[in-house]
Amino acid sequence: MPERLSADQPDLQAHIPLQVRDGRDVQVRHMRREDAELLERMFYRLSSETRWRRFFMPLDNIDADQVRRETVRLATIHPDREMALLATTQEDGCEEIVAVARYGRVGDNHECAEASIVVRDDYQSAGLGSQLFDLLVQVGLARGVHHVILLTHADNTGMIGLIHHLGLPYTGKYASGLYEIDVQLTDNEPPIFPY
Repeated sequence: MPERLSADQPDLQAHIPLQVRDGRDVQVRHMRREDAELLERMFYRLSSETRWRRFFMPLDNIDADQVRRETVRLATIHPDREMALLATTQEDGCEEIVAVARYGRVGDNHECAEASIVVRDDYQSAGLGSQLFDLLVQVGLARGVHHVILLTHADNTGMIGLIHHLGLPYTGKYASGLYEIDVQLTDNEPPIFPY
């Protein structure tokens, strides 16, 4: 039986097994500093559209050194302010990232965080994003986060559907082609971290 995923021990080597709708298995764990190389490999496996939807800018001609610096920055988690979960799988004998969900606290407000998620194209529309984001919400609740803000393109039906699927109350506002969604995390039940 795998270890439990802990909300307060980001270096714990726990893995949570998940299964996407088409039967593929993935493991979920906390991001570690040494995952920068895995993040870099994942970035190059994202389509132009997925990069645009996640980063809000065209990144097809980005300099490789800039990608490397950014993945190192993203892999360096400050546990008091940030949390990132990775969904990984084994491909050709190597661990590869297929999805990342993360949040970072907004300013000095410890109850509010900005969140994001990206799922590799070949794992999209299989239920992985919903499962991973649900785990991120549970970790956030356990760490005192009461609402998360997501910014997405107004036509990103995948992200909007993911929020609907969570079943949590939210508000949204539209401006300049972007949709800002404020999801209220409810803590009427203690977070459940599956085994």
